Amino acid sequence: MKAARLGSQQLFTYALPALPLAVPTVGLYVLLPTWYVEQGGLALWLVGLILMLARVSDLITDPLIGYWLDRGRPVRYRQFILAGAVLCLPGLALLVLPPAGHAALSLLLGSTLLYLGWTLVQVPYLSWLAALSSESYQRARAASLREGFGLLGLLLSAVLPAAGLMLALSTQQVLWLIAGFTLLPGAWSLWRLLHCLELPAQEMSNRSGSDWKSLWRNRPARMLLQSWFWNGIANGVPAVLFPLYVTRTLAGSEADRGLLILVYFGAAVLSLPLWLGLSRLFDKADLWRGAMLFAICAFLPASWLGAGDLYWFMLVCVLTGLALGADLALPHALQAEVCDWDRFRYRRQRRGLLFACWNGANKLALALAALIGFGLLNLADGLVPEHSDLLLAILYAGIPCVMKLIAIWRLRHYPLRTRLHARLMQRIQLSLPK
Repeated sequence: MKAARLGSQQLFTYALPALPLAVPTVGLYVLLPTWYVEQGGLALWLVGLILMLARVSDLITDPLIGYWLDRGRPVRYRQFILAGAVLCLPGLALLVLPPAGHAALSLLLGSTLLYLGWTLVQVPYLSWLAALSSESYQRARAASLREGFGLLGLLLSAVLPAAGLMLALSTQQVLWLIAGFTLLPGAWSLWRLLHCLELPAQEMSNRSGSDWKSLWRNRPARMLLQSWFWNGIANGVPAVLFPLYVTRTLAGSEADRGLLILVYFGAAVLSLPLWLGLSRLFDKADLWRGAMLFAICAFLPASWLGAGDLYWFMLVCVLTGLALGADLALPHALQAEVCDWDRFRYRRQRRGLLFACWNGANKLALALAALIGFGLLNLADGLVPEHSDLLLAILYAGIPCVMKLIAIWRLRHYPLRTRLHARLMQRIQLSLPK
């Protein structure tokens, strides 16, 4: 039986929360650490250590939240999202209004609460994708629109600090502005999600859901997780080195950075319908591998650009932005298919745990990307300072290309193809009680 097409209202209701959830990105990762160094009097290494400890806690809480989500009734989706939204409030308050003399403790508690609340919202929200439809293309539509809203949220997160500077606002006031643009639209969009969409159903018993060994034996999940992890590092390294690359290698300005970011994410948003259309013609795993190979070919020339090559790099941003659209639209649909395979193979519903593992792997990849990028750059600056700009260009473009090659290689024998998934869903539908 063919799955019903998702209506525009369903797609909009599901995808919209991604926009406010992405708004704090620049404030959390760029403005906040610097503000605690300049205004809070904390050492840079201490701020980095505190944020790393708070982020490491996600590697524990993500799979636990996914596990508890799968073990409970469908109403647990609503409970987790509401609890997460409530936890974010004191977290934001501690971060933006640290008590005098307790800046380090406030940063640690505030960021830990914020990350925990974020995870409680994010894991149910991401795993909801697998329950929206049993048809892979409909899931790809929902994932594409969700990631498109997420990119718009990222652009807004970059615009708000610039607007704050134009209005002569302090960093703390800009942080409050970001919090307002997150909380008010976020509350409304999450309310729509929880009250206008049907909660995911649990059709199968989860009595043996604690068997973690069977989760590792799920070959499609294992392969996709590894590819997702290496591709996450590939995307994370240029993200952390981008400001230095533009100013040191290309001799650009802060205004150039903003323009290049706009071009990059704009190309990604515009490419989403293209990848969605191609996913109807080609197998999604092969299409994603092809997109990663295209990204390598488009990004590698950035390693030999230099001062005055901003226009050439803009072309690189357009092409790699097009490839980013595939990273946003295709893997999430593949992840939902893997949830179906796990459900059929092991007779249990573990989409929460699976999406939590992918979410945790992505967070670990981004943390390692910062460590790899800054660590190797610091080493290069110390060993050969006279060639540091050249080495920065090589690190900026070379490491991601190597990581993407590993991601492509890990998917070379991916077994869960689109046709197999369609047959699998037919068998699952037949096995459900009438």
